[in-house]
Amino acid sequence: MKSDELQLILTKHVKWLASEKGGEQANLSGADLRGANLRGADLSGADLSWADLSEADLSWANLSWADLRNADLRWADLRDADLRWADLRDADLSGVMGLAVSCDYLSKLERTSEGYIVYKRIGDTSFKIKNSWIIEPGSVLEETVNPTRTQLCGCGVNFGTLEWCKKTYTESDLWKCLLRFEDLADTIVPYNTDGKARCARLTLIEKVIL
Repeated sequence: MKSDELQLILTKHVKWLASEKGGEQANLSGADLRGANLRGADLSGADLSWADLSEADLSWANLSWADLRNADLRWADLRDADLRWADLRDADLSGVMGLAVSCDYLSKLERTSEGYIVYKRIGDTSFKIKNSWIIEPGSVLEETVNPTRTQLCGCGVNFGTLEWCKKTYTESDLWKCLLRFEDLADTIVPYNTDGKARCARLTLIEKVIL
């Protein structure tokens, strides 16, 4: 796709996002965008399904809610791109730069012989505690986990780092928890996480008094 044609589409898309006259949602489905410079572009809600974005510069781009199904993203630069709620089903992510790696998140956690130490806020009135959960030391909290890494908050047993929990839902009780090694297979660390993740099973250790 020619650069001037792409720029016109991007300009109309920004107007569409702002509900301005002349705006039009970007439809780049199947577009040839190989090596395109889309650094910092606002493509939130755009249709990029089946697009060839191989080796494209998408660093700092806003791709939230974008449709990237079956897109070719091989060797694309996604450093600091906003992928919240983007649809990446069947996208080719081979060689992509900038996607958060779950093991990097885990490497920053305290590790024990049984697993990793994480923290969870429990008791905020905004969230209903599952009836099956027993909130006491040694209890195991279980929930079906949403596997989509572009979704920051999904079903599952949500937890966070100590730093994240210190500044979030501060009216709730803070619990120190164990994420066992055997439960890592069902642990989801979102690409754009600010410290929060979720799993299918988490063991409560003790309530923390700050």
